Amino acid sequence: MVSAARYAFLVLSWLFLAGVLVQTFLAGLGLFGDPESFETHIGLGWLLHLVPILILIAAALARPGARTVWLAAALAVVVFITPLLPMLRDGLPAAAALHPVLALVTFALSYLVARAAWTAV
Repeated sequence: MVSAARYAFLVLSWLFLAGVLVQTFLAGLGLFGDPESFETHIGLGWLLHLVPILILIAAALARPGARTVWLAAALAVVVFITPLLPMLRDGLPAAAALHPVLALVTFALSYLVARAAWTAV
């Protein structure tokens, strides 16, 4: 059970990291190319929004250590908050501007989690 969970943790975490990179590309494409790419960015963002929950479950089952489980939990919290920030554009633009900042935090956390998953396997 632990071995299967570790492989699930590994695959989910590295796929999520790749998804974050694709998400960044789609945002850039929306800014500098086709504005309709933002629709794809939004759609993929909501899909990616759910993956850290699966990563957290896999991490808990994989038992890679408390630090890694806490990193996975932090990733889930940050990814939960990030897509909500653009909705604050009209009332709290400074808070909405944290969206790309949390995207950087998401990348860093997802890299740390993916490395920890690699080590666990």
